[in-house]
Amino acid sequence: MSSKNPVSTITQQTVPTQVLAKHKGWVYTVAISPDGETLASGSYDGTIKITNISNGELLHNIKAHDDAIESLAISPDGKILASGSWDNHIKLWDLSNGNLVRDLNSHTDDVKAIAFSVDSQTLASGSYDGMVKIWNIKTGSINRSLKHPNILTSLALSQDGKMLATAGRNGIIKTWDLNTGKEQHSIAAHKKTIMTLAFSPNNQMLASGSRDRTVKLWQVDSGKLYETLEKEKAVFSVAFSADSKTLATSSHKRDISLWQVNTGELIKKLTAHSKAVFSVQFNPDGQTLVSGSADGTVKLWSMQTSDQQLEDIDIAVEPSAVKEKAFSSIEKAVLNVNPEIPDVDKVVFNVNPEIPDVEKAVPSVNPEVSEGASKITDVAMLKKLNQNLYNKIDQSWRQTPTWYEDLVFQMKVNADNVIIGLEPMNQEARDYAGQTPLPKLLHSSNSGEKQSFGVFRVVMTPTGVLEVSPWEGWLSFQSEISSQ
Repeated sequence: MSSKNPVSTITQQTVPTQVLAKHKGWVYTVAISPDGETLASGSYDGTIKITNISNGELLHNIKAHDDAIESLAISPDGKILASGSWDNHIKLWDLSNGNLVRDLNSHTDDVKAIAFSVDSQTLASGSYDGMVKIWNIKTGSINRSLKHPNILTSLALSQDGKMLATAGRNGIIKTWDLNTGKEQHSIAAHKKTIMTLAFSPNNQMLASGSRDRTVKLWQVDSGKLYETLEKEKAVFSVAFSADSKTLATSSHKRDISLWQVNTGELIKKLTAHSKAVFSVQFNPDGQTLVSGSADGTVKLWSMQTSDQQLEDIDIAVEPSAVKEKAFSSIEKAVLNVNPEIPDVDKVVFNVNPEIPDVEKAVPSVNPEVSEGASKITDVAMLKKLNQNLYNKIDQSWRQTPTWYEDLVFQMKVNADNVIIGLEPMNQEARDYAGQTPLPKLLHSSNSGEKQSFGVFRVVMTPTGVLEVSPWEGWLSFQSEISSQ
């Protein structure tokens, strides 16, 4: 089918809200129990809120993880809530009382996505370490491990429990036979990072959403493209209605779009959120849609006929910017990073993040380094400069990201912790450099002193994560690190 998305018949709804509960960070993920009565929401502050949907009562408030929670899943039998976090852990909770049942610890980097099998006996998890783990829920053992060819950002299990889909930063989708672990399809699906995957309940379609601003529908049996749905900003979440006829998508644009699956027609927009919407889920009965956002709210939308006003309930959270260091396991060991959540209450959002004027973006700025200056290779010095550079950027970053791909910069810092060089290394960094604090941190004058300097890679992600590391990576200094 062609990628035609008629918009002439759509309706747009902005609805009243009611505050039910509070988090202390962006709401990254939401999940609804199979009976449609219980809502779970996970936040950047590492907290899970379990709420009664019908009356808004907060049932359990769980300090679940030491870092952000990016994925939640409730088992089909309604007994277990699973949470995946940037602290590399997956935890299983008794949904009825909020007690911890089991801690699954095998991944070596952020856990990005989790999903239960239809029989509630198996959990699939995907991580930034590129690995998929298939867990036995009763024993906590790993039944099987699969390797995605790149950093993994999303996964989904088919409703019949036979197929697993994985996706990552390279834009490739892979499908696997869950029973045998054999690869079935490898699809060059998107031009940029795939943020979300979802199977339709009838097992006929797989939806994928990407930072390339498209949602694509794939035929499960053949792996062929069925439809392309265009969005205006990076897509963070997709979800099918229970009858597989409607697809909900959310994005950085702060709205939710409802699409008719068989025609690709955009039929409705839900516009009550004021910031990026990270997660959407349909109630199993198809009557309710849940959305979690960076504006600090979870909204419960009542799906009604087009001539009826949508009704929603808000679960508000205290909004806060996300600027947490995302070092690899080696970097964390070297820097002895404190995993505690940063003080985010002091950060102020730009409540109207518009696309920047690219003509105002800052080009590469590299004041001439004095002749005879040498590159610093001492590990202890690099660690100190690395931490100080991170602190400077972290303390200056006050604006909500408006970009859709990672911004990558090369920065030079001399032995006195003075930033003496800044160079955008990708197109996104060149376009959006003016929206970052980096140009203002640059020391433009050249003292003429022959000071040594360190070279660092600085990455600023669309979700607010700040990464700082030596340009050549910590692995190049591994022998020195091991001897210390």
